[in-house]
Amino acid sequence: MAIGPLMKGGYSSCLLSTLPIVTAIGFALAIPVAANAASSGRQLEEIVVTAERQEASVQDTSISITAFTAEMLEDFGIRDQTDLQNFIPATVILPYDAVVRGVGRNFRNLGGDPGISTYMNGVYSEDLYTATIGSFWDMERIEVLRGPQGTLYGRNAVGGAMNFIYNKANQDFYYKFKAMAGNLNAREFYGTVNGALIEDQLSARFAFSNRNRDGYVKDLGGGPDLDSRGEENYALSLTWTPRDDLTVNVRSNIARVYRVMGGGDGGGLVVFRGESIDGLSRDFSQTHYGFRAVDPAQTNPLASDYIDPNMVLTSFTNPTTGEVIQAQRSRSGIDETESILANAGFGSGNSTTRCVFHDRENIKGKDLCAYTNGGNFERFDQHGIQFEANWDVSDNLSLKYIYGFNDLSYQRITEDDSTFSTITDRQFYVNHEAQYESHELQAFFDLTENLSFTTGIFFYSSVIDQRGDFFDANATGLYVTGATDPVGANINLALGFI
Repeated sequence: MAIGPLMKGGYSSCLLSTLPIVTAIGFALAIPVAANAASSGRQLEEIVVTAERQEASVQDTSISITAFTAEMLEDFGIRDQTDLQNFIPATVILPYDAVVRGVGRNFRNLGGDPGISTYMNGVYSEDLYTATIGSFWDMERIEVLRGPQGTLYGRNAVGGAMNFIYNKANQDFYYKFKAMAGNLNAREFYGTVNGALIEDQLSARFAFSNRNRDGYVKDLGGGPDLDSRGEENYALSLTWTPRDDLTVNVRSNIARVYRVMGGGDGGGLVVFRGESIDGLSRDFSQTHYGFRAVDPAQTNPLASDYIDPNMVLTSFTNPTTGEVIQAQRSRSGIDETESILANAGFGSGNSTTRCVFHDRENIKGKDLCAYTNGGNFERFDQHGIQFEANWDVSDNLSLKYIYGFNDLSYQRITEDDSTFSTITDRQFYVNHEAQYESHELQAFFDLTENLSFTTGIFFYSSVIDQRGDFFDANATGLYVTGATDPVGANINLALGFI
Protein backbone atom coordinates (compact mmCIF):
# COMPACT_ATOMS: atom_id res chain seq x y z
CA MET A 1 0.00 0.00 0.00
CA ALA A 2 1.29 3.45 -0.89
CA ILE A 3 0.15 6.55 0.97
CA GLY A 4 0.71 9.96 -0.54
CA PRO A 5 2.25 12.96 1.27
CA LEU A 6 0.34 14.62 4.07
CA MET A 7 -1.35 17.90 3.23
CA LYS A 8 -2.54 20.67 5.49
CA GLY A 9 -5.97 19.86 6.79
CA GLY A 10 -6.16 16.39 5.28
CA TYR A 11 -4.43 13.74 3.24
CA SER A 12 -4.44 12.06 -0.11
CA SER A 13 -3.94 8.32 -0.40
CA CYS A 14 -3.87 5.72 -3.10
CA LEU A 15 -4.18 1.98 -2.59
CA LEU A 16 -3.15 -0.32 -5.43
CA SER A 17 -3.54 -4.08 -5.30
CA THR A 18 -4.31 -7.10 -7.43
CA LEU A 19 -6.23 -8.54 -4.47
CA PRO A 20 -9.87 -7.67 -3.69
CA ILE A 21 -10.08 -4.22 -2.13
CA VAL A 22 -11.57 -5.45 1.16
CA THR A 23 -8.66 -7.86 1.65
CA ALA A 24 -6.11 -5.11 1.13
CA ILE A 25 -7.78 -2.74 3.60
CA GLY A 26 -8.07 -5.36 6.34
CA PHE A 27 -4.37 -6.19 6.10
CA ALA A 28 -3.33 -2.56 6.23
CA LEU A 29 -5.28 -1.86 9.43
CA ALA A 30 -4.31 -4.96 11.40
CA ILE A 31 -0.90 -3.78 12.60
CA PRO A 32 -1.72 -0.21 13.86
CA VAL A 33 -4.82 -1.38 15.72
CA ALA A 34 -2.92 -4.11 17.57
CA ALA A 35 -0.03 -1.78 18.39
CA ASN A 36 -2.38 0.86 19.82
CA ALA A 37 -4.14 -1.71 22.05
CA ALA A 38 -0.82 -2.95 23.43
CA SER A 39 0.60 0.51 24.16
CA SER A 40 -2.42 2.30 25.66
CA GLY A 41 -4.27 -0.61 27.28
CA ARG A 42 -7.85 -1.65 26.62
CA GLN A 43 -10.56 0.89 27.33
CA LEU A 44 -14.16 1.56 26.35
CA GLU A 45 -14.67 4.52 24.06
CA GLU A 46 -17.63 6.73 24.87
CA ILE A 47 -20.01 6.86 21.90
CA VAL A 48 -22.72 9.52 21.77
CA VAL A 49 -25.95 8.37 20.10
CA THR A 50 -29.44 9.76 19.48
CA ALA A 51 -31.30 6.46 19.82
CA GLU A 52 -33.70 8.04 22.33
CA ARG A 53 -34.08 11.18 20.20
CA GLN A 54 -31.62 13.07 22.41
CA GLU A 55 -27.85 12.82 22.50
CA ALA A 56 -26.65 10.45 25.21
CA SER A 57 -23.81 8.03 25.83
CA VAL A 58 -24.46 4.57 24.41
CA GLN A 59 -23.70 3.14 27.88
CA ASP A 60 -26.60 5.18 29.30
CA THR A 61 -29.05 4.16 26.57
CA SER A 62 -31.42 1.41 27.64
CA ILE A 63 -31.79 -0.04 24.14
CA SER A 64 -30.23 -3.01 22.38
CA ILE A 65 -28.04 -0.99 20.04
CA THR A 66 -24.95 -1.32 17.85
CA ALA A 67 -23.24 1.99 17.08
CA PHE A 68 -20.30 2.89 14.85
CA THR A 69 -18.37 6.15 14.94
CA ALA A 70 -16.50 7.51 11.93
CA GLU A 71 -13.26 6.18 13.41
CA MET A 72 -14.73 2.71 13.81
CA LEU A 73 -16.03 2.69 10.25
CA GLU A 74 -12.55 3.59 9.04
CA ASP A 75 -10.75 1.10 11.28
CA PHE A 76 -12.98 -1.82 10.36
CA GLY A 77 -12.99 -0.95 6.66
CA ILE A 78 -16.79 -0.52 6.58
CA ARG A 79 -17.54 1.35 3.37
CA ASP A 80 -21.08 0.26 2.47
CA GLN A 81 -24.00 -1.96 3.46
CA THR A 82 -22.23 -5.18 2.47
CA ASP A 83 -19.43 -4.51 4.94
CA LEU A 84 -21.77 -3.19 7.65
CA GLN A 85 -23.90 -6.30 8.08
CA ASN A 86 -20.82 -8.35 9.01
CA PHE A 87 -20.52 -6.41 12.27
CA ILE A 88 -24.17 -6.24 13.43
CA PRO A 89 -25.65 -9.14 15.42
CA ALA A 90 -28.95 -10.65 14.23
CA THR A 91 -29.07 -8.32 11.21
CA VAL A 92 -29.10 -8.90 7.47
CA ILE A 93 -28.92 -5.89 5.14
CA LEU A 94 -30.38 -6.62 1.71
CA PRO A 95 -29.95 -4.41 -1.35
CA TYR A 96 -33.18 -2.52 -0.59
CA ASP A 97 -34.24 -3.51 2.94
CA ALA A 98 -32.94 -4.82 6.25
CA VAL A 99 -34.00 -7.69 8.49
CA VAL A 100 -33.33 -7.52 12.25
CA ARG A 101 -34.05 -10.56 14.41
CA GLY A 102 -35.94 -12.05 11.49
CA VAL A 103 -38.27 -9.06 11.13
CA GLY A 104 -38.27 -6.90 7.98
CA ARG A 105 -40.43 -5.96 5.02
CA ASN A 106 -42.86 -8.67 3.95
CA PHE A 107 -43.08 -7.48 0.32
CA ARG A 108 -42.00 -4.48 -1.74
CA ASN A 109 -45.17 -3.98 -3.74
CA LEU A 110 -47.43 -1.02 -3.04
CA GLY A 111 -48.72 -1.18 0.51
CA GLY A 112 -45.76 -3.16 1.81
CA ASP A 113 -44.40 -1.08 4.67
CA PRO A 114 -40.85 -1.70 5.92
CA GLY A 115 -40.32 -3.42 9.25
CA ILE A 116 -37.11 -1.47 9.88
CA SER A 117 -37.26 2.35 10.02
CA THR A 118 -34.48 4.18 8.22
CA TYR A 119 -33.39 7.71 9.12
CA MET A 120 -30.89 10.01 7.44
CA ASN A 121 -29.96 12.90 9.75
CA GLY A 122 -33.27 12.39 11.54
CA VAL A 123 -35.41 12.26 8.37
CA TYR A 124 -37.47 9.12 7.85
CA SER A 125 -37.25 7.23 4.55
CA GLU A 126 -39.20 4.19 3.40
CA ASP A 127 -36.24 3.05 1.33
CA LEU A 128 -33.08 1.75 3.00
CA TYR A 129 -31.55 1.87 -0.49
CA THR A 130 -31.42 5.68 -0.24
CA ALA A 131 -29.16 5.56 2.82
CA THR A 132 -26.93 2.63 1.91
CA ILE A 133 -26.48 2.44 -1.86
CA GLY A 134 -23.70 4.98 -1.69
CA SER A 135 -20.58 4.74 0.41
CA PHE A 136 -20.39 5.67 4.09
CA TRP A 137 -17.91 8.39 3.28
CA ASP A 138 -18.18 11.49 5.53
CA MET A 139 -20.43 9.64 7.97
CA GLU A 140 -20.42 10.79 11.60
CA ARG A 141 -21.93 7.59 12.98
CA ILE A 142 -24.37 4.75 12.32
CA GLU A 143 -26.83 3.45 14.91
CA VAL A 144 -28.68 0.13 14.57
CA LEU A 145 -31.47 -0.31 17.14
CA ARG A 146 -32.91 -3.77 17.51
CA GLY A 147 -36.68 -3.78 17.83
CA PRO A 148 -39.37 -3.35 18.57
CA GLN A 149 -38.85 0.45 18.62
CA GLY A 150 -42.41 1.65 18.06
CA THR A 151 -42.50 3.99 21.09
CA LEU A 152 -40.13 6.55 19.59
CA TYR A 153 -40.03 5.49 15.93
CA GLY A 154 -43.60 4.51 15.03
CA ARG A 155 -45.30 1.52 13.44
CA ASN A 156 -42.60 0.79 10.87
CA ALA A 157 -40.01 -0.01 13.54
CA VAL A 158 -41.35 -3.34 14.79
CA GLY A 159 -38.01 -4.89 13.81
CA GLY A 160 -35.89 -1.91 14.79
CA ALA A 161 -34.49 1.35 13.42
CA MET A 162 -31.36 2.51 11.66
CA ASN A 163 -29.95 6.01 12.01
CA PHE A 164 -27.39 7.29 9.49
CA ILE A 165 -25.91 10.58 10.72
CA TYR A 166 -23.63 12.48 8.37
CA ASN A 167 -21.03 15.05 9.42
CA LYS A 168 -22.29 18.60 9.82
CA ALA A 169 -20.50 21.68 8.62
CA ASN A 170 -18.35 23.58 11.15
CA GLN A 171 -16.05 26.59 11.28
CA ASP A 172 -12.77 24.68 10.96
CA PHE A 173 -11.09 24.67 7.55
CA TYR A 174 -10.58 21.06 6.56
CA TYR A 175 -10.17 18.96 3.45
CA LYS A 176 -9.59 15.28 2.79
CA PHE A 177 -9.28 13.27 -0.42
CA LYS A 178 -8.85 9.58 -1.05
CA ALA A 179 -8.49 7.37 -4.12
CA MET A 180 -8.49 3.59 -4.36
CA ALA A 181 -7.95 1.04 -7.12
CA GLY A 182 -8.18 -2.73 -7.28
CA ASN A 183 -8.96 -5.75 -9.39
CA LEU A 184 -12.02 -5.91 -11.69
CA ASN A 185 -11.00 -2.43 -12.83
CA ALA A 186 -12.16 -0.93 -9.52
CA ARG A 187 -11.78 2.85 -9.24
CA GLU A 188 -12.98 4.86 -6.24
CA PHE A 189 -12.63 8.56 -5.44
CA TYR A 190 -13.67 10.40 -2.29
CA GLY A 191 -13.40 14.00 -1.13
CA THR A 192 -14.51 16.44 1.57
CA VAL A 193 -14.03 20.21 1.92
CA ASN A 194 -15.24 22.09 5.01
CA GLY A 195 -14.93 25.67 6.25
CA ALA A 196 -16.49 28.93 7.40
CA LEU A 197 -18.45 31.24 5.09
CA ILE A 198 -19.32 33.79 7.78
CA GLU A 199 -17.22 33.74 10.93
CA ASP A 200 -19.02 32.26 13.95
CA GLN A 201 -22.30 32.12 12.03
CA LEU A 202 -22.32 30.18 8.75
CA SER A 203 -20.33 27.08 7.77
CA ALA A 204 -20.38 24.89 4.66
CA ARG A 205 -19.28 21.35 3.87
CA PHE A 206 -19.11 19.55 0.52
CA ALA A 207 -18.52 15.81 0.18
CA PHE A 208 -18.50 13.46 -2.80
CA SER A 209 -17.82 9.82 -3.64
CA ASN A 210 -17.52 8.11 -7.01
CA ARG A 211 -17.17 4.32 -7.23
CA ASN A 212 -16.92 2.09 -10.29
CA ARG A 213 -16.09 -1.58 -10.81
CA ASP A 214 -16.59 -4.22 -13.50
CA GLY A 215 -18.96 -7.11 -12.86
CA TYR A 216 -17.74 -10.26 -11.10
CA VAL A 217 -20.25 -12.73 -12.62
CA LYS A 218 -19.04 -13.74 -16.10
CA ASP A 219 -21.74 -13.38 -18.77
CA LEU A 220 -21.22 -16.21 -21.27
CA GLY A 221 -23.96 -14.81 -23.50
CA GLY A 222 -21.65 -12.07 -24.76
CA GLY A 223 -22.99 -9.18 -22.70
CA PRO A 224 -21.08 -7.20 -20.07
CA ASP A 225 -20.22 -9.08 -16.89
CA LEU A 226 -22.93 -8.94 -14.23
CA ASP A 227 -23.14 -7.14 -10.89
CA SER A 228 -20.83 -4.28 -11.61
CA ARG A 229 -20.71 -1.04 -9.62
CA GLY A 230 -21.32 2.46 -10.87
CA GLU A 231 -22.40 5.12 -8.39
CA GLU A 232 -21.79 8.75 -7.51
CA ASN A 233 -22.91 10.78 -4.50
CA TYR A 234 -22.72 14.53 -3.84
CA ALA A 235 -23.77 16.34 -0.66
CA LEU A 236 -23.71 20.01 0.43
CA SER A 237 -24.27 20.85 4.10
CA LEU A 238 -24.76 24.23 5.78
CA THR A 239 -24.75 25.10 9.49
CA TRP A 240 -26.15 28.47 10.62
CA THR A 241 -25.95 29.73 14.19
CA PRO A 242 -27.56 33.21 14.26
CA ARG A 243 -27.77 33.05 18.08
CA ASP A 244 -26.22 30.99 20.83
CA ASP A 245 -29.52 29.23 21.50
CA LEU A 246 -30.45 28.53 17.86
CA THR A 247 -28.74 26.20 15.39
CA VAL A 248 -29.92 25.35 11.87
CA ASN A 249 -28.50 22.47 9.84
CA VAL A 250 -29.46 21.68 6.26
CA ARG A 251 -28.08 19.01 3.93
CA SER A 252 -28.91 18.40 0.28
CA ASN A 253 -27.66 15.29 -1.48
CA ILE A 254 -27.80 13.79 -4.96
CA ALA A 255 -27.14 10.10 -5.67
CA ARG A 256 -26.94 8.34 -9.04
CA VAL A 257 -26.44 4.66 -9.72
CA TYR A 258 -26.10 2.90 -13.05
CA ARG A 259 -24.78 -0.65 -13.16
CA VAL A 260 -25.15 -4.01 -14.85
CA MET A 261 -27.33 -6.02 -12.48
CA GLY A 262 -27.92 -9.74 -12.41
CA GLY A 263 -30.62 -9.83 -9.77
CA GLY A 264 -30.66 -9.53 -5.99
CA ASP A 265 -27.11 -8.64 -4.96
CA GLY A 266 -25.23 -11.03 -7.21
CA GLY A 267 -27.32 -14.18 -7.09
CA GLY A 268 -30.26 -13.57 -9.40
CA LEU A 269 -28.84 -15.28 -12.48
CA VAL A 270 -26.63 -17.87 -10.84
CA VAL A 271 -28.28 -21.32 -11.15
CA PHE A 272 -27.61 -23.44 -8.06
CA ARG A 273 -29.23 -26.63 -9.30
CA GLY A 274 -30.39 -28.14 -12.55
CA GLU A 275 -33.96 -28.07 -13.81
CA SER A 276 -33.98 -31.56 -15.32
CA ILE A 277 -34.91 -34.82 -13.59
CA ASP A 278 -31.30 -35.54 -12.63
CA GLY A 279 -30.95 -32.16 -10.93
CA LEU A 280 -27.47 -31.73 -12.42
CA SER A 281 -28.28 -30.13 -15.76
CA ARG A 282 -30.82 -27.82 -17.33
CA ASP A 283 -33.50 -29.02 -19.70
CA PHE A 284 -33.65 -26.86 -22.84
CA SER A 285 -35.38 -29.48 -24.98
CA GLN A 286 -38.96 -28.76 -23.88
CA THR A 287 -40.89 -25.92 -25.49
CA HIS A 288 -42.27 -24.80 -22.15
CA TYR A 289 -42.57 -25.73 -18.49
CA GLY A 290 -45.64 -27.24 -16.86
CA PHE A 291 -47.42 -30.56 -16.41
CA ARG A 292 -51.06 -31.61 -16.87
CA ALA A 293 -52.93 -34.40 -15.13
CA VAL A 294 -54.00 -37.13 -17.60
CA ASP A 295 -56.77 -39.72 -17.64
CA PRO A 296 -56.39 -43.09 -19.46
CA ALA A 297 -60.13 -43.01 -20.27
CA GLN A 298 -59.84 -39.76 -22.25
CA THR A 299 -60.03 -40.34 -26.02
CA ASN A 300 -60.15 -36.75 -27.32
CA PRO A 301 -56.61 -35.79 -28.44
CA LEU A 302 -57.38 -32.07 -27.89
CA ALA A 303 -58.47 -32.52 -24.28
CA SER A 304 -55.95 -31.40 -21.68
CA ASP A 305 -56.07 -34.78 -19.87
CA TYR A 306 -55.45 -36.87 -22.99
CA ILE A 307 -52.47 -39.27 -22.82
CA ASP A 308 -50.15 -38.53 -25.71
CA PRO A 309 -48.48 -41.82 -26.74
CA ASN A 310 -45.37 -39.93 -27.87
CA MET A 311 -44.74 -38.27 -24.49
CA VAL A 312 -43.24 -39.61 -21.25
CA LEU A 313 -45.77 -40.46 -18.53
CA THR A 314 -44.82 -39.22 -15.06
CA SER A 315 -46.38 -39.93 -11.65
CA PHE A 316 -46.84 -37.36 -8.86
CA THR A 317 -47.90 -38.07 -5.27
CA ASN A 318 -50.12 -35.65 -3.37
CA PRO A 319 -48.15 -34.94 -0.14
CA THR A 320 -51.36 -34.48 1.87
CA THR A 321 -53.65 -37.24 0.64
CA GLY A 322 -51.10 -39.63 -0.80
CA GLU A 323 -53.04 -39.81 -4.08
CA VAL A 324 -50.90 -40.75 -7.07
CA ILE A 325 -51.59 -38.66 -10.16
CA GLN A 326 -50.31 -39.43 -13.63
CA ALA A 327 -49.20 -36.47 -15.72
CA GLN A 328 -47.49 -35.42 -18.94
CA ARG A 329 -45.91 -32.18 -20.01
CA SER A 330 -48.18 -29.53 -21.48
CA ARG A 331 -48.32 -29.49 -25.27
CA SER A 332 -47.54 -26.43 -27.39
CA GLY A 333 -50.58 -24.88 -29.02
CA ILE A 334 -53.01 -27.29 -27.30
CA ASP A 335 -52.83 -26.97 -23.51
CA GLU A 336 -53.06 -23.20 -23.19
CA THR A 337 -53.42 -22.02 -19.61
CA GLU A 338 -52.11 -18.92 -17.89
CA SER A 339 -50.19 -21.11 -15.44
CA ILE A 340 -47.92 -22.44 -18.19
CA LEU A 341 -44.60 -20.64 -18.49
CA ALA A 342 -42.53 -21.11 -21.61
CA ASN A 343 -39.13 -22.75 -21.32
CA ALA A 344 -37.20 -19.69 -22.43
CA GLY A 345 -34.07 -21.81 -22.80
CA PHE A 346 -35.64 -23.75 -25.67
CA GLY A 347 -33.40 -23.47 -28.70
CA SER A 348 -30.80 -21.40 -26.85
CA GLY A 349 -27.81 -23.57 -27.60
CA ASN A 350 -26.55 -23.12 -24.04
CA SER A 351 -24.55 -25.86 -22.38
CA THR A 352 -26.92 -27.83 -20.14
CA THR A 353 -24.32 -28.19 -17.37
CA ARG A 354 -22.26 -24.99 -17.62
CA CYS A 355 -23.04 -22.34 -14.97
CA VAL A 356 -25.02 -24.83 -12.87
CA PHE A 357 -23.63 -24.96 -9.31
CA HIS A 358 -24.29 -27.78 -6.85
CA ASP A 359 -21.72 -27.34 -4.05
CA ARG A 360 -22.62 -24.00 -2.44
CA GLU A 361 -19.92 -24.26 0.22
CA ASN A 362 -17.00 -24.40 -2.20
CA ILE A 363 -18.01 -21.89 -4.88
CA LYS A 364 -15.20 -19.55 -5.89
CA GLY A 365 -15.94 -16.05 -7.09
CA LYS A 366 -13.93 -16.51 -10.26
CA ASP A 367 -16.12 -19.49 -11.20
CA LEU A 368 -19.43 -17.59 -11.16
CA CYS A 369 -21.04 -17.32 -14.58
CA ALA A 370 -24.44 -16.95 -16.20
CA TYR A 371 -26.12 -16.78 -19.61
CA THR A 372 -28.01 -13.63 -20.65
CA ASN A 373 -28.80 -11.57 -23.74
CA GLY A 374 -26.99 -8.58 -22.26
CA GLY A 375 -30.01 -6.44 -21.41
CA ASN A 376 -29.55 -6.25 -17.63
CA PHE A 377 -29.26 -2.90 -15.88
CA GLU A 378 -30.19 -1.04 -12.71
CA ARG A 379 -30.61 2.73 -12.48
CA PHE A 380 -31.32 4.80 -9.38
CA ASP A 381 -31.61 8.61 -9.18
CA GLN A 382 -32.28 10.31 -5.86
CA HIS A 383 -32.38 13.82 -4.44
CA GLY A 384 -32.94 14.52 -0.77
CA ILE A 385 -33.07 17.42 1.68
CA GLN A 386 -32.66 17.12 5.44
CA PHE A 387 -33.38 20.24 7.49
CA GLU A 388 -33.05 20.55 11.27
CA ALA A 389 -33.53 23.56 13.59
CA ASN A 390 -32.67 23.32 17.32
CA TRP A 391 -33.85 25.99 19.79
CA ASP A 392 -32.91 25.96 23.45
CA VAL A 393 -35.92 27.83 24.80
CA SER A 394 -34.68 27.63 28.41
CA ASP A 395 -32.38 25.56 30.56
CA ASN A 396 -35.13 22.94 30.86
CA LEU A 397 -36.92 23.12 27.50
CA SER A 398 -35.59 22.40 23.99
CA LEU A 399 -37.47 22.32 20.70
CA LYS A 400 -36.39 20.63 17.47
CA TYR A 401 -38.02 20.89 14.03
CA ILE A 402 -37.07 18.42 11.28
CA TYR A 403 -38.11 18.69 7.64
CA GLY A 404 -37.38 16.03 5.07
CA PHE A 405 -37.80 15.72 1.32
CA ASN A 406 -36.85 12.71 -0.77
CA ASP A 407 -37.45 12.25 -4.49
CA LEU A 408 -36.28 9.09 -6.22
CA SER A 409 -36.62 7.04 -9.37
CA TYR A 410 -35.62 3.39 -9.67
CA GLN A 411 -35.54 1.24 -12.82
CA ARG A 412 -34.21 -2.19 -13.55
CA ILE A 413 -34.35 -4.95 -16.15
CA THR A 414 -33.01 -8.39 -15.33
CA GLU A 415 -32.93 -11.61 -17.30
CA ASP A 416 -35.47 -14.07 -15.94
CA ASP A 417 -34.63 -17.16 -17.98
CA SER A 418 -30.84 -17.26 -17.46
CA THR A 419 -30.25 -18.04 -21.14
CA PHE A 420 -29.38 -16.17 -24.33
CA SER A 421 -32.11 -17.87 -26.32
CA THR A 422 -33.16 -16.04 -29.48
CA ILE A 423 -36.54 -17.78 -29.58
CA THR A 424 -37.76 -16.34 -26.30
CA ASP A 425 -36.18 -13.75 -24.00
CA ARG A 426 -38.05 -13.59 -20.72
CA GLN A 427 -37.15 -10.53 -18.66
CA PHE A 428 -38.35 -8.73 -15.53
CA TYR A 429 -38.88 -4.97 -15.54
CA VAL A 430 -39.39 -2.71 -12.51
CA ASN A 431 -40.13 1.01 -12.45
CA HIS A 432 -40.54 2.67 -9.04
CA GLU A 433 -40.95 6.42 -8.59
CA ALA A 434 -41.56 7.97 -5.18
CA GLN A 435 -41.66 11.32 -3.43
CA TYR A 436 -41.66 11.62 0.35
CA GLU A 437 -42.11 14.72 2.51
CA SER A 438 -42.18 14.94 6.30
CA HIS A 439 -42.49 17.48 9.11
CA GLU A 440 -41.64 16.69 12.71
CA LEU A 441 -41.67 18.81 15.88
CA GLN A 442 -40.00 17.44 19.00
CA ALA A 443 -40.01 18.83 22.53
CA PHE A 444 -37.67 17.85 25.37
CA PHE A 445 -38.42 18.97 28.92
CA ASP A 446 -36.22 18.23 31.92
CA LEU A 447 -38.49 18.31 34.95
CA THR A 448 -35.72 17.37 37.37
CA GLU A 449 -32.18 16.13 37.06
CA ASN A 450 -33.43 12.54 36.90
CA LEU A 451 -36.80 13.00 35.19
CA SER A 452 -37.39 14.22 31.64
CA PHE A 453 -40.20 14.14 29.08
CA THR A 454 -39.99 13.64 25.33
CA THR A 455 -42.94 14.34 23.05
CA GLY A 456 -43.63 15.47 19.52
CA ILE A 457 -45.86 15.49 16.45
CA PHE A 458 -45.11 14.00 13.04
CA PHE A 459 -46.61 14.53 9.56
CA TYR A 460 -45.66 12.34 6.62
CA SER A 461 -46.75 12.25 2.98
CA SER A 462 -45.69 9.77 0.31
CA VAL A 463 -46.63 9.46 -3.35
CA ILE A 464 -45.50 6.24 -5.03
CA ASP A 465 -45.90 5.05 -8.62
CA GLN A 466 -44.81 1.47 -9.18
CA ARG A 467 -44.89 -1.01 -12.04
CA GLY A 468 -43.46 -4.49 -12.45
CA ASP A 469 -43.74 -6.66 -15.57
CA PHE A 470 -42.54 -10.03 -16.80
CA PHE A 471 -42.21 -9.78 -20.57
CA ASP A 472 -40.67 -11.42 -23.58
CA ALA A 473 -38.50 -9.01 -25.54
CA ASN A 474 -38.92 -11.11 -28.70
CA ALA A 475 -42.62 -11.94 -28.38
CA THR A 476 -44.17 -9.23 -30.57
CA GLY A 477 -44.67 -10.45 -34.14
CA LEU A 478 -42.46 -13.51 -33.67
CA TYR A 479 -44.94 -16.36 -33.46
CA VAL A 480 -47.50 -17.42 -36.05
CA THR A 481 -49.94 -20.10 -34.95
CA GLY A 482 -49.94 -23.06 -37.31
CA ALA A 483 -48.06 -26.17 -38.37
CA THR A 484 -44.77 -24.26 -38.74
CA ASP A 485 -44.98 -22.72 -35.27
CA PRO A 486 -41.93 -24.20 -33.45
CA VAL A 487 -43.04 -23.31 -29.94
CA GLY A 488 -46.76 -22.71 -29.76
CA ALA A 489 -49.17 -19.81 -29.47
CA ASN A 490 -49.48 -20.32 -25.72
CA ILE A 491 -46.04 -18.75 -25.21
CA ASN A 492 -47.41 -15.42 -26.36
CA LEU A 493 -50.17 -15.80 -23.80
CA ALA A 494 -47.79 -16.58 -20.97
CA LEU A 495 -44.94 -14.23 -21.82
CA GLY A 496 -46.54 -11.24 -23.47
CA PHE A 497 -46.82 -7.96 -21.59
CA ILE A 498 -48.87 -8.36 -18.43
